[in-house]
Amino acid sequence: MPLKFRVLGSIAALLILSLLAGAAVLWVHAHSLVDLEVRTAFNGAAQSVRDTLRSDVEHTVTLREVVSSFQGQRHVRAALVNENGKVIVQSQIAALADPAPEWFARLMTPQPLTTRIPIALPAYPCVVVLTSDPRSEIAEIWGPVRDAFVIMLLFSIATMAVAFLATSAALRFLGRFQAGLQAISDSRYETRLDIKGPPEFARLTRGFNHMASQLAAFSRTNRQLYAQLQTAQEEERTEIARDLHDEVGPYLFALQVDAKAIGKIDAPEAVRLSASVREAVIHIQSHVRNILRQLRPVTQLEFGLEGAIGDLAGFWRRRNPQIKFELDVRLQAALERRQEEAAYRIVQESISNAIRHGRPDLIRIDIKADAEKLTVIVEDNGGGLKGDAQDSISLAQAGIAGMRERVLALKGKLDIANVEGHGVRLFAVLPLAKNHEPEHEPA
Repeated sequence: MPLKFRVLGSIAALLILSLLAGAAVLWVHAHSLVDLEVRTAFNGAAQSVRDTLRSDVEHTVTLREVVSSFQGQRHVRAALVNENGKVIVQSQIAALADPAPEWFARLMTPQPLTTRIPIALPAYPCVVVLTSDPRSEIAEIWGPVRDAFVIMLLFSIATMAVAFLATSAALRFLGRFQAGLQAISDSRYETRLDIKGPPEFARLTRGFNHMASQLAAFSRTNRQLYAQLQTAQEEERTEIARDLHDEVGPYLFALQVDAKAIGKIDAPEAVRLSASVREAVIHIQSHVRNILRQLRPVTQLEFGLEGAIGDLAGFWRRRNPQIKFELDVRLQAALERRQEEAAYRIVQESISNAIRHGRPDLIRIDIKADAEKLTVIVEDNGGGLKGDAQDSISLAQAGIAGMRERVLALKGKLDIANVEGHGVRLFAVLPLAKNHEPEHEPA
């Protein structure tokens, strides 16, 4: 259940309990008051009748006058009853201008009071019957009880309204705060929240904004450091490639020349050894060229990213003829050198991981660039991401970490996941427009 419903439900439950408790207190107080008033009036009336009839009564006229004196009273009715039980005369209480509802009258009605006062008239014995009637008192107390309950009800409604507004305001702030945290988790460190609302919310907002500014500073520093690291790595690769070319290349060429000279010796063994040495040198030269190709993508990129990707696919196709490569490279916008290098390295690492760990027979490479972003998708139908070989996983994780760092350095986004059924799909987005945030992969 949402927090808002929980809070408002709890407050509503407490208010309902308070209303019930208040109604119970009102009922007890009102019921006691009605009982006290009726009982007092009844006892007074009974005592008054006894005092009046204490003297000798000679005829029923006097008794009729006694009964008539109760006409229009609020709490007591009187009746004169003969020896046969026939009512000779009786009084009625005053008419009620605003009677209480029946349900309220039933709740408030106390225990009825009745007394019989026998009169010994000569040859005409009779009885004066007094009966309590609380309707006037109940009608009188109905107004205050109703008003008190209405006030409590209005107070409860006002309390619920205030609680609803306060809860809604708090949840709106929490919603903005959550959205801000989500933006931070998506690396949008420029996100800031408006400082408004109660002091507690303002302090949280200032803390969030300070955190976001610190993370933005750290992110800028990390991107700068990583850019420097990438530059250093490229320089180191270039140096290694230069050393291989300048140091190993001449010696291999010298070995080839010497082997050719040995082959001119007029001896069968010398010819055989010469051919063997030349074959080994050619094999080593081929591997050195491949290493140079891996270390120095700059050479390939001088002819464009599309050509470099084609050469890379051809390199792996020659060594794995059973794998089919599907390329779709469409560059509608000019790319910076670091963006081309990042895309090349991402594809290079993805293909290497797929061949080493997935054993696919199909690898698709889709690269598109428009005015706003560069999208790189590499998908294979191999075995997918799995954790059965710890050494392989460590190498793959290191390669993935390197790709992710390259993408983040360019404020991009990288997603790597298993394809439904089998295989792995890499989706990378590098923003090209200034201050443009990377988009998520479309559904």
